[in-house]
Amino acid sequence: MAFDVDPRWLGDAAWPGGVPFGDASSGAEPPYDLHAPPVDPPIATGAFKEALARLASGVAIISCWDGATPRGLLVSSITGLSVDPPRFLFCVRKEASSHDVLVRAERCGVAILAEHDEAEALRFSSSSLSHERFSPEAWRLTDEAPPTYRGGLSTTTCTIDQRIDTGTHTVFIATAAAVTLAPGQPLVAHDRSFQRLAI
Repeated sequence: MAFDVDPRWLGDAAWPGGVPFGDASSGAEPPYDLHAPPVDPPIATGAFKEALARLASGVAIISCWDGATPRGLLVSSITGLSVDPPRFLFCVRKEASSHDVLVRAERCGVAILAEHDEAEALRFSSSSLSHERFSPEAWRLTDEAPPTYRGGLSTTTCTIDQRIDTGTHTVFIATAAAVTLAPGQPLVAHDRSFQRLAI
């Protein structure tokens, strides 16, 4: 039973095709110029990818319903936008297979992953494991809320308020409606792999 296939992460940057992950990047947020002129002289694409690969960040699974089918993808391009109102900002490549579903969705789930969630992160970053996504043991799948991960450091039900076209990406701004917290250490994306914090 296959759901969504997103072998790449959400960006232009860090993950080459030879690794089991896709891309990771950050995105522009207003009020920056979303259609700035090219840099002169241009920056080497490879060098900029290497710069982004060195950016350590937490990872999250964004989930939503596509009719009766759960969809989801792994992101490293997520940040807290504000506390009042309580908002996340995350970026999605338009080529990602869940992009158009998220554009249409009114609500989404945001699961910030813990270090013990690495196997679940791999399921959402590798097309070869897409058939393992959204198992009832790991996910609550009800009509009352977006697909909700049972693990993680936090799970948040959100309303998607804004979708900002930035060219190759869409920036999503989502407002939290309900939050569940759990103890643990974060799963971190760095240098094209998952890392854990040293204690």
